Amino acid sequence: MADHRIGAAERDAFYQLYLTCFNATDSPARRQFFNFRYDHGWIFGKKAHGKLVSGLYSLPLAVNFHGVDYPMNGIGDVMTAPEAAGSGGAGELLQASLVEMLQAGVTLAYLAPFSYRYYRQFGYEQVFNHMHYSISTDKMPALHPKVKVGYVERLTWDEALPKIKPIYAHQSMNLAGGMIRKDWWWEYLTYKRHWDVGLYRDAQDLPAGYVLYERDADTLTVKELIAPTPVAYQTLIAFIAANRNSFHHLVFDDPDARYRGDLLPEPYPLTAQVVPYMMARIVNLDDFLLRYPYLVDELPTFTFAVQDDNLPQNTGTWQLTIHQGAAALAKVSDDTTDAISIQALTKAAFGAQSMADLARSGKVTLPAAQIEIFDTIFTHVLPQFQDYF
Repeated sequence: MADHRIGAAERDAFYQLYLTCFNATDSPARRQFFNFRYDHGWIFGKKAHGKLVSGLYSLPLAVNFHGVDYPMNGIGDVMTAPEAAGSGGAGELLQASLVEMLQAGVTLAYLAPFSYRYYRQFGYEQVFNHMHYSISTDKMPALHPKVKVGYVERLTWDEALPKIKPIYAHQSMNLAGGMIRKDWWWEYLTYKRHWDVGLYRDAQDLPAGYVLYERDADTLTVKELIAPTPVAYQTLIAFIAANRNSFHHLVFDDPDARYRGDLLPEPYPLTAQVVPYMMARIVNLDDFLLRYPYLVDELPTFTFAVQDDNLPQNTGTWQLTIHQGAAALAKVSDDTTDAISIQALTKAAFGAQSMADLARSGKVTLPAAQIEIFDTIFTHVLPQFQDYF
């Protein structure tokens, strides 16, 4: 599998393939963030007739899942040249990337799909959704925090970065699958994004929350809002609403897929749409389930089977026991009777859908007792992921 990895010598060929496959325009700014991403990624490529015809990157990152930190690789730029379409090059690289992640001790993989059906072939499943809110500014009321403490300071990205990084780092200690942003990723965002920042300062004049937003001709779009306290949240929301005289539309791209339009006194003018977002898959089942933040502290030995068509190390019958909050996990055989697919297990374990709902829709066919146990031990909090690669 190591033969699929490429390096600095193929950088320009990869870039040219990227421009072709994604119909992108070359520019100094594009090259800057592309090169930064290339330098930090595991780069995979396949050649035909001496030319690079397929490629992808696998970015070594990390996520926090309800207090547990897992290594995660983000997959992107999955591409095949038009003349090599249908040759299976991208699929070959996706499989190679999975094998290498497992060998390197990576627990999870995320990606943004062009086709959910296509990536399910490689064990990925849709787990993240966003709620997309939109309202005409002439329908947006003025909003005011219940308690007026502190204020919002408008900053450029460069001014704000050293102030918002610690706020995010504190928040990221207990996310629902969100990213632990390494310093290099923050630097990458500097090259990739051109967002404005509203920084909330508390009564002691300390940075205590922020909102990232993007402005175009007539629309202000909220990209991220981190507010650890109710006062910070209300103050930042009021700041966004105060921009209604400068734009025709206000948009909020919310990684929390639960409907929150009832925060407005009159929600009818607000359009709210659930938008499918990222896929995920369990790469190292052993590590994921051994360190999973289970909802119970005690569980007698629970036996279940898993089918993973891409990573046979995950396939077979497993036994899980939890005693005083500590899990013990062992693969006891290669038997796959009543097996759950790695895709369905990922979806249920992430809290995207209960095992009972998966059974109701025919996505799993498990004994009722197993379904009940899975839904007793797995989280039911919807996962959230804000970043993109």
